[in-house]
Amino acid sequence: MAVYNPNGGGNVHIDKVLTNISVGWPNNGFVGEALFPAVPVNKQSDLYYVFGREGWLPERGDERAPGTEANEIPGMQVSLNPYYAKEHALQVPVTDEERENADSPLSPDRDGTELVTSKIMLGRELIFKNLATTAGNYATGNSVTLAGVDRWDSGDAAGSHPIPDVRAGITAVHAKIFMRPNTAVIPWPVMNVLQDHSDFLNRIMYAERAIFSQDLLSSIFQIDNIIVPGVGYNTAVNYGAAETLGYIWTDDVILAWVPPRPGLRIPAYGYEFRWGQQFVDRWREEKRASDLIRVRRRYDTKMVALDGSGKQVAGYLIKDTLASI
Repeated sequence: MAVYNPNGGGNVHIDKVLTNISVGWPNNGFVGEALFPAVPVNKQSDLYYVFGREGWLPERGDERAPGTEANEIPGMQVSLNPYYAKEHALQVPVTDEERENADSPLSPDRDGTELVTSKIMLGRELIFKNLATTAGNYATGNSVTLAGVDRWDSGDAAGSHPIPDVRAGITAVHAKIFMRPNTAVIPWPVMNVLQDHSDFLNRIMYAERAIFSQDLLSSIFQIDNIIVPGVGYNTAVNYGAAETLGYIWTDDVILAWVPPRPGLRIPAYGYEFRWGQQFVDRWREEKRASDLIRVRRRYDTKMVALDGSGKQVAGYLIKDTLASI
């Protein structure tokens, strides 16, 4: 049996046409790389540098008399953290009968590629969400959990004030990295509540266009990127079970500093370490009279701006903003 002949009569082939379909698959409603930009890596597993913050410590003995040596200071601490770009892959068969009987606009190869791509990307989004909404991943003072009348859908209750809550998060991040968060993830159910909240209505009632919008929210918080994920998924465990639909991003709000581009010595909320490109391979299995289409993506998702205890400092988490979810 040939090395590249898994179960059938033909070799594995990376299909460029189907890969273009997979890469171009729309991810409307996902957070994706807005929170965890992709960093291409050359090896499946390796180490990345974590730089210390010694440059923020002023030296009080920097004067030098003529003919003397300058005071010598310790160098910057550099540590290493590992990543491992685990492969995530799914495949689907396309039978000869499907191809022969499919009428336009059905396209078994395209539809199969989009199906497995959507599942790969859905799983990736859940990884992002679980990492970003776990309070234990954040440094002390960089998360808060709302309860009772403090939640944002508590009407005009005395404790329900989303603007001060968000500004407290902005202040907490700035105090640790000296930069304002430039990205906010505000899930659709939360945004739907905020548009009727008195904190915002009182601010815009005398504006020329008293209409709540993402641009308005961006202006109030001075946060450039407001991401409103609205994608849902079926939480049922097994195929054929009754559908249980829900949002991936529910009522947890994330504030983050995401650099315009990855770089050394630049604080960042997190990265997706991606080994190679997402691609589609295809091979023939004659005994099944089918072609197998497989989508593969290899990545590891990491929070990278961490304090000495390994906790997130370039982000802030506001959990349980709604009582209704």
